[in-house]
Amino acid sequence: MLDPFLILTPVLLLAIVALLGFVGCYQDVFVLPPLLLHVQTVVASASANTKSVSAGPLTLHGGELIVVAVQWSSAISGPEMPGLSGASFSPVNGGGPFAWNNMSVQIFSAFNPAGNTQLTVTASLVRNSTVTWNLCVSAYSGADENTPLYSPQTSKLNYVGNNPQSPPLNTGTNDLVYAVAFAANSDGTFPGNSSLTAGPGFTAEFPAITNPLVEDGDGSNPVVAQATNTTPDPNAKGFIFAMGLKSAS
Repeated sequence: MLDPFLILTPVLLLAIVALLGFVGCYQDVFVLPPLLLHVQTVVASASANTKSVSAGPLTLHGGELIVVAVQWSSAISGPEMPGLSGASFSPVNGGGPFAWNNMSVQIFSAFNPAGNTQLTVTASLVRNSTVTWNLCVSAYSGADENTPLYSPQTSKLNYVGNNPQSPPLNTGTNDLVYAVAFAANSDGTFPGNSSLTAGPGFTAEFPAITNPLVEDGDGSNPVVAQATNTTPDPNAKGFIFAMGLKSAS
């Protein structure tokens, strides 16, 4: 006579296999995308009368959103767009170039190539910059691949004072606001003796250099990006650019 357990064993095995398969499918369907997170920022400064500067390498995993801000001054009346290498960069729609303090500021973006773990970005100008100029490179993981950027905003180009602010930005769940701020002495000298600190709800992402200041945050909605110039000069000049970074989650 056959043992009942031996008869039931194949049935039990089939049930276990089916259960494991179901759990595996459940995990595949309901895996959530990662949250939007700042990975790394590098700011590189170059002296006047130069036309190339590099920032990096950034240590990454591949696929990150890369946001770049370039500030420079050209001897000609109109801005000449810098060339960028390291990824397939494009100018951000609504990201300049902005004519501030006899200089230009422009924002670019790209996605780090998949699998690329080291990223160095180089900015090249058509002709030498007439002032100290800067290349700011920031990487974010978990950004939406289709529409990663939205609502670019700036302070007034002729702002005078120590607290440049952007208009309010309405942000989505899990999104971040990226901002980059600049300051100059009242006579226009850049960077002069101006030093910037991050605004409420924001984090300075490269504290070694405070002018320009790269910051990001996710404060109470709507979000106002701002920076504070610690110089006592009430007639200092200031500028801030801000935009939303859309999370994939």
